[in-house]
Amino acid sequence: MRASSRAYGRRMTTHASLAALFPAAFVSAGRVTFAEAVRAHQDEVYGVALRILGDRDAAREAASAAFLKAYRSWERYDQTRPVRHWLLRIAANEAITIGRSRTRERARTTNVDEAGGVPDPAQTPDQALVAREERDRVRSAVAGLPELYRVPVVLRYFSELSIDEIAAVTGRPSATVGVQLLRARALLRASLEVRS
Repeated sequence: MRASSRAYGRRMTTHASLAALFPAAFVSAGRVTFAEAVRAHQDEVYGVALRILGDRDAAREAASAAFLKAYRSWERYDQTRPVRHWLLRIAANEAITIGRSRTRERARTTNVDEAGGVPDPAQTPDQALVAREERDRVRSAVAGLPELYRVPVVLRYFSELSIDEIAAVTGRPSATVGVQLLRARALLRASLEVRS
């Protein structure tokens, strides 16, 4: 599930302000421009960072750092490869770096994102409350996973990437990603059983 534009609070920038900030990025010559890549993937980049970090301000910082790093490397980017994977890899790495730099004493928030979806109008208020509590439990459990397992889980179940795509994003072999997802699901199952 891709993060909605609302999840970022506001769109990062407008097309005109991107052109002012990154004039060279608008030179196309048959290539995807940097501005097009930002427009197409900014919400997902932010969403990945948010789910890895669990903090909106830190996620904005990671998304901004990821796009700055991507812009600086844009001329070296191999356009035969999917830009989405490249940007998500940079975003995941930036989020991990920021997460590592934060103090260990800081409590992880369970408020991963409030944009968990629009309530189903067919649900009663009680059903909607139970559904939201269940989403919060799952998000809290994901946030509590070790980084080694949290990143593949976020990419698989929140960004809906395949195992091969996750391998491309993280630079890990597909078999390793598969094992990490298997172990992560076991940890999540145990965590959710304890919280029940």
